[in-house]
Formats: sequence, C-alpha cells, structure tokens
Amino acid sequence: MKARTVQAPRLIVSYGLDSSRLQQLSLFCDRENITLRPALPGEADCTVGYLCGFKGFDPAPECEQPPQLECLIFSGFDRRSLSETVDALRTAGLKVDLKAVCTPSNQAWKLSALIGELAKEHEYMTGGKK
Repeated sequence: MKARTVQAPRLIVSYGLDSSRLQQLSLFCDRENITLRPALPGEADCTVGYLCGFKGFDPAPECEQPPQLECLIFSGFDRRSLSETVDALRTAGLKVDLKAVCTPSNQAWKLSALIGELAKEHEYMTGGKK
C-alpha cells in the first residue's frame, strides 16, 4: 500500500493591496484555480496559520496600528508551482515586493511581525532601493 500525502489547496493571502490591484489578483487567482484570501488591516495581529485557514489558530483582536505595506503569503504550493505562480504574477503586472511561504516555522507569527521581518530583509537585499 502506498502512502499518500495530502496537499493543502493552493492559497494566496494578500495584504495591503488597493482595490484595483486586489481585483487584478482576484482575476488571476480565478484563472489559475488558486483561492484568494484578502487579509484586512484589522487582521494584522492574526497569525499566519489562522489567515491560511489551519486548525488550531484563533483570530486576534483587531490590530490598532496595521502595517502600510503590501504582502503576499503562499500556502499549499510546491516549489515548482510557486516559482511558476510568482513568474506569472510578475508577467501579469502584479509585482509585490514582500512575499512569503507559510511554513511550520512561521504559522504562529503575527502577520504584522512577518511583514516587518520581510520589509527588513527586502531593504537589506535591495540596499534600500525601490
């Protein structure tokens, strides 16, 4: 008997996108059969695991000072489909600087903390250039 691994459905959690970019991302996700979960500013203190829909993570009280940055979190993607999706997003004109993959290590992180770390990493990697 062969063991089967259960692959979570492909999901993108978006944060901070304006309405036109969110609409563009929604159309992209519909085309690619990817679930889109927009996170609201008040959810910035929720954990990544909660936002990705994993059991055992509860919502947090509304965040009083949400980050003012854009971010995408990918869940349920294998390495190949993640690379293809990121490339397709770029081709579609949906460039978002801060991106992360939901992992066992970051599921318990608050979204605001993850965005802060991604922003520091991005600034370091780009030398502060936009």
